[in-house]
Amino acid sequence: MNKLALAAVAALCACGCAKNDGNALKMITEATFPPYEFLRGQEIVGIDVEICRAVAEKLGKDFKCETVDFDSVIPAVISGRADLAAAGITVTEDRKQNVDFSDPYVTTGIVVVYSKANPYTGPEQLKNKRIGVQGGTTSETYVLEQLGQEPERSRSPAEAVAALKAGRVDFVIADIDPAKNCIMGEADLALSGFVTSEDYAVAIRKGRPELLKAVNETIAEAKADGRLAKWIADYTAESDALKAK
Repeated sequence: MNKLALAAVAALCACGCAKNDGNALKMITEATFPPYEFLRGQEIVGIDVEICRAVAEKLGKDFKCETVDFDSVIPAVISGRADLAAAGITVTEDRKQNVDFSDPYVTTGIVVVYSKANPYTGPEQLKNKRIGVQGGTTSETYVLEQLGQEPERSRSPAEAVAALKAGRVDFVIADIDPAKNCIMGEADLALSGFVTSEDYAVAIRKGRPELLKAVNETIAEAKADGRLAKWIADYTAESDALKAK
């Protein structure tokens, strides 16, 4: 288990959890994905947290936030353990069968992390190579569906990049933001351009149109009044500074 995951065990109520669960909006996330969600000490912070906190404020509810492994995020919403999920979740057709998605709040993509001693030149180079990914992500889906092979699964992009540095995998595929954080200060590593383009959105349990409407209104308002741009700038700067320490 990585350091962030260990600390996350104590982070269940670090987002301002309320004592009155009946009047709380509960978010589920995976707090190892800066700048969208990460730990500031034992507090879960990030762009996604701000979006969901703003939804709670709009609804006049208290706010709770819990961190779990990424592959447990959407199941937590489906089961009713949480009201909504935000964890840099990419909208896919498979996921839309199980949850409703808000309007996207950012467009991003996945990239290849590679060693400069073994430069990445194109997708054909990935065939039959050991590809590290975070399990349960669209990076894993890309390797399975586009490359037709099994990836080397890790609990986080940082763990996958550590495997690359140790020579246990040949390349890593990850979302651009954690990939950038993982190679900061690593002179021997580099990133490719986007391999895919993806939209991030908030996942909501099906059958909750009022909550979906509130999330969409919050995202639109945060874009219009500049809050979303400020959250992105502030948390990107903070996560970059933490990585640089």
